[in-house]
Amino acid sequence: ELLLECKRVAAVVRLQDELHPPENSEDCPICFETIKHVYSKTISRFYCCGGWVCDKCRNERNSTGMKKGFDEMFHGKCPLCREKLTRGDNHKKAKCMALEHSNKGRAWAKSQIGSAYMGGMSGLPLDREKGVQFFKEAADQRDPDGLLELAVAYNIGYTGVLERDESKYLYYLGEAADLGHPRAQRLLALTHDDECNCEKGYLHYITLAASNGDYKAGVSLGHSYIFAQHGLTKSYTLGKHYSGPEKYSTEAEEGNPRAAFNLSISLYHLVDERFEGIIEIPGYSPIPKSLFWARIAMKKGSTETAGIATKLISILENDAKSYCANCRKEAENSSLKRCVRCLGAWYCGKECQ
Repeated sequence: ELLLECKRVAAVVRLQDELHPPENSEDCPICFETIKHVYSKTISRFYCCGGWVCDKCRNERNSTGMKKGFDEMFHGKCPLCREKLTRGDNHKKAKCMALEHSNKGRAWAKSQIGSAYMGGMSGLPLDREKGVQFFKEAADQRDPDGLLELAVAYNIGYTGVLERDESKYLYYLGEAADLGHPRAQRLLALTHDDECNCEKGYLHYITLAASNGDYKAGVSLGHSYIFAQHGLTKSYTLGKHYSGPEKYSTEAEEGNPRAAFNLSISLYHLVDERFEGIIEIPGYSPIPKSLFWARIAMKKGSTETAGIATKLISILENDAKSYCANCRKEAENSSLKRCVRCLGAWYCGKECQ
């Protein structure tokens, strides 16, 4: 299933590249790896010269900084222009330098300054009129971040600054999506699903977003596989693959109830399928892990998600506490003792635990 899914994703990416050839591909000046889509989430920008390094080199730099301190990251100097690096927590100075780059006409800087004005951050006042103007200038230069931010602004609308315009929202969102921005691809997929009821368009863009690292898109794709939606064949393997634990379990545990719910359902049914409906095998029971993720979905989910998760928890607990997880003895008058560690198994006593 995973191999077939890799081929499906590759076909979607290939089709997208044929329809919209990458316009903003560049090589990292450190490792020379080609970055297919250059935007704020795939690179680390140096405000001194405006240059950048790829995500891989950025992570290596951050790892060195955590171990040896800030001054040891590239020996405290920009690897491109050799100027002293600006500390990451000095947002005001960084935005002043970005403003200088913006004045020189650099689109990436205009997007950042626009965001600062829209939120009144990094020493800049709250000025949405200026923020929108910077977004428009960045969008005119086809900066992916600027296009997305302008699309969001048109979708929200600001009284006295910018009227809400659905057609312009879709236009700029589509432009950002076709330039490879995963968040724009995810939002465009949701638009295809909610407003156009176009399964093909939804599946195309949600797959692109997930392949580009948008974890929310991955969770949505996993959900579609679990419930056989949008023309996909039911697959708990792919539901688990896109929801975690290797990819998205951290996000599920820290606040994405949909990912937690996907994991809960997938883990239970995978064991159910593997052992042909026998899930009570000691050491292989999916119930503790399934309950763990279902409880997170119940606590942090929306009313709908929490309601479904609550029903699932009730079913799993009623089934699990009716017999000892070790000796399989059925509970009679006396209740079994619950494991205080996983809260998902019941035992006769210490001997069985």
